[in-house]
Amino acid sequence: MYRRKYAVIGGDMRNVYLAELLKKDYQYVEIYGFEKSGKPWAIKNSPLDYVLDGARVVACGIPLLADNNTLTMPLSKEKLFLSEVLEKVPEGALFIAGKIPENVKQQFEEKKVKCIDILDREELAVLNAVPSAEGAIHILLQELPMTLMGSKILIVGYGRIGKILAKMLQAGFGAEVWVAARKYSDIAWIEAQGFKPVPMHQLARYVSDMDALVNTAPVTIIGKDILEKLRSDCFLLDLASAPGGIDFKAAEAFGFKVVWALGLPGKIAPLTAGDIIRRTIYNIIEEEGGSYA
Repeated sequence: MYRRKYAVIGGDMRNVYLAELLKKDYQYVEIYGFEKSGKPWAIKNSPLDYVLDGARVVACGIPLLADNNTLTMPLSKEKLFLSEVLEKVPEGALFIAGKIPENVKQQFEEKKVKCIDILDREELAVLNAVPSAEGAIHILLQELPMTLMGSKILIVGYGRIGKILAKMLQAGFGAEVWVAARKYSDIAWIEAQGFKPVPMHQLARYVSDMDALVNTAPVTIIGKDILEKLRSDCFLLDLASAPGGIDFKAAEAFGFKVVWALGLPGKIAPLTAGDIIRRTIYNIIEEEGGSYA
């Protein structure tokens, strides 16, 4: 494997482990913004000029920005302005982060820096579904007043997370799993996998006897019409990114207990999430013809 200089700047514990894993691959790694990570090697920042000097791959956080001007750096004692990174990142480098605004991509491209949003990568999304599903199960185990075995759980959405979560709940815990989907092809697959299929347009007919409802769809589906048919003790878990799939204000008005669990891979399994990022970066470099030497 070709040895490159990586600059890992900001982000959460996923990027801390990313830096460690890259070092284990004998890559040249410099870090910035992890003084509060609890890692002895991350206590002191090297100057940003030194960290970025000669870097061929620059990895920042998910999301890239905490606000319009500063990078996401929850493990740092200081703030770092995006303009400082833009100024110092070497021409011809590969810049990788998550949720990169289009205007920021354009600024990097104008500097002849290849800018890739890692959240657009399918392999990352698929592999992240596993820690997301495990994190959801962890929350269900904590919140439900019963065992998962024998419980009735409705999963809304049969995408990456929905598929893996349904299998884990049924095969691993003996839950009675119902899955709601829009496409008739998905309904057929749900039935073929041994789950209880629910056509999305008939969702209101099936929710009245559920112990938990887990939403994975990134659009608001669980509104007042669905909430009013749920049992009062039904636990609601939303795994979708903003704006979520549950009408949170309506759920609060009905008195439901709701957990909106964002960024589960980084919270539940940061080492695994960091490894997924590492593998995805290697895939990107290979697709680019092994450049950034």
